[in-house]
Amino acid sequence: MINRIRSLVMPSVPFLKLLTLVTCIGLTYPATAQTTSAARDINKPVALLRPIDTLRVRELAAVLPEKPRGFGEPYTDRTAWNKLYSDPKYRAIINEAAQLISKPFPAWSDSLYLVFFRQGTRPEGEKMIRARTNQLPTLVWAECLENKGRFVPALETALTELIHQKSWVLPAHDRNRLNFDQKRFNVDLSSSKLSHSIAQAVYLLGDKLKSELRADILNELNRRTFRPILNTIATRNGDHYWLTVNNNWNAVCLAGVTGAAMAVLPNRTDRARFISIAEHYAKNSIAGFTDEGYSTEGLGYFAYGFGNYALLRETVWQATSGKVDLFADPKVKRIGMLVPNLEIMNGVYPAIADCRMSPTAPADLLWYCNRTMNLGLPQYNTYDFSGQADDLLDDIMHAFPNSATIKRNVPDSKAAPNRLRSYFADAQLLITRPANGSGGRLGTALQGGNNNEMHNHNDIGSFNVVVGDELLMGDPGGPYAYTAKTFTAERYTLYKSLASYGHPVPRIAGIEQRDGAAAQAVILATDFTDKQDRYAMDITSAYAQPHLKKLVRTFTYNREKAGSLTVADNFQFTEAQPVELALITRVDWKQIAPDQIEFTGKRERMIATISASNGPFTVRSERIEENSPAFTRVGLLFDPVKTGTITITFRPASPRK
Repeated sequence: MINRIRSLVMPSVPFLKLLTLVTCIGLTYPATAQTTSAARDINKPVALLRPIDTLRVRELAAVLPEKPRGFGEPYTDRTAWNKLYSDPKYRAIINEAAQLISKPFPAWSDSLYLVFFRQGTRPEGEKMIRARTNQLPTLVWAECLENKGRFVPALETALTELIHQKSWVLPAHDRNRLNFDQKRFNVDLSSSKLSHSIAQAVYLLGDKLKSELRADILNELNRRTFRPILNTIATRNGDHYWLTVNNNWNAVCLAGVTGAAMAVLPNRTDRARFISIAEHYAKNSIAGFTDEGYSTEGLGYFAYGFGNYALLRETVWQATSGKVDLFADPKVKRIGMLVPNLEIMNGVYPAIADCRMSPTAPADLLWYCNRTMNLGLPQYNTYDFSGQADDLLDDIMHAFPNSATIKRNVPDSKAAPNRLRSYFADAQLLITRPANGSGGRLGTALQGGNNNEMHNHNDIGSFNVVVGDELLMGDPGGPYAYTAKTFTAERYTLYKSLASYGHPVPRIAGIEQRDGAAAQAVILATDFTDKQDRYAMDITSAYAQPHLKKLVRTFTYNREKAGSLTVADNFQFTEAQPVELALITRVDWKQIAPDQIEFTGKRERMIATISASNGPFTVRSERIEENSPAFTRVGLLFDPVKTGTITITFRPASPRK
């Protein structure tokens, strides 16, 4: 469901799983100026550091099992494991494990770990760590399935290597090398998942592992994971800032730490402490979404973060026999509906914020949410998890009964809604679509917001245009890999794809958009009808240009015939200034007339027609490749004027033959 992360850098497209309940039909809002504080407020935690509630711990301890328990059943339950063994898809992992035991366990490398500290690049050390951690799930699955003991020596070697490696934390998260130098330990995205995986291995394998090794594992989990978390809560030392942040770190780390505690801590009260920690601080994960359920982190990080929140929910639900449910907050159901409402059309989603291009719906997460929240999504009532054995967390959870599988009857939504639009008013994001059954072929995502969002790109006024099932113009997504400078003050000067330069927004007198909360769209009009949606915003504040008096961008989406989108920029200066617009694409393009540019995808085509009060334009294109697949910035340069309007209308053309 969640942790199919083969990269320790960023979630990748094939396994991203995702989801806001909004009213999608015929919305009309007053045409008065409206800003939104929601996008800024979601950066504020609602659950602050506090001492552990001892009364709540006693209440929780009373409902926890006497012995630690993880996902699935230990290898000793041969009825359960033999049932999995009878499936050829699961047996295939035994052959994979056989290949692993014929080779030495991947070596730890101080040099590769320290590359990040020498030159600021992440892949070298993370690839080395990943080669080591990826072996454990395969070996555990194979031994539990086969139950002949032939993988036990390799398992004991792997576990010994992992628990004693210098750092469980990624180099980029190892502040001042404290973990590497064994001076102080903290928990990050990587170490939380590793802790959970190691704990699951101990739970599943039990007495197949030497008692001395099991004791050593528990000691290291206490030393590197459990005690550091408890110490932060007791002393407020700042080592685990993610307890009180509202982004994906909160859910990911809580899921790993809580899952590990449930699987190995022998004392019921100790386990209850970590349930109480999860129960309190996981509120910050939910606070990181707008009230409509929207995530400004982007689709990829939504799937990663909320996917781990779902894993945490299942951990707590199973441990407490359903008495504590982290899905109980009504807002969670709105979050669960984000992905269906974020779809532009035909399975195409916008690549907003740090997100890989062409993100896809996380079908397994949607299946889980649909069944546990009664979302009424018939396409997600079933999902085939058979043979998925890539990790010891959600793959194990799905292979055995869980809160989603034990539910027999899930209501369907019989009538497909005529979803003309999804409007996330707090986030200022509008998704427009053709009417069901019409000849419309064009859909859009139109964005306001501010430039202080989580995993922010400077992209106020950005937009995406889909024709058929192809994104022909819009946000480029990215990056696919981070460096030491990705999250520094140089983020928007080093990377064009993160700055407004790499987005379809204006550049005013050579000035790009600034970052920060002061760069905030002001919504001027939301006139939505069955025939046409008009969405206007003042984006003047995004530009620190002293001569700029006003910049209003108005989107007009028309559903007639094949559909069209018109983007009109109206500007005023105190002195004449040049204006440049950008069209961002990964498909072929060419100028076919003085006022027209054609975009051609695999099959679909689209023509952009440009008109301007300040005369003709000059085209200046640039190919940009920065830690992601290359895209083209088609710059449209206009002569200086004091006041004027530039209009671009996008219409589908006949598909390629």
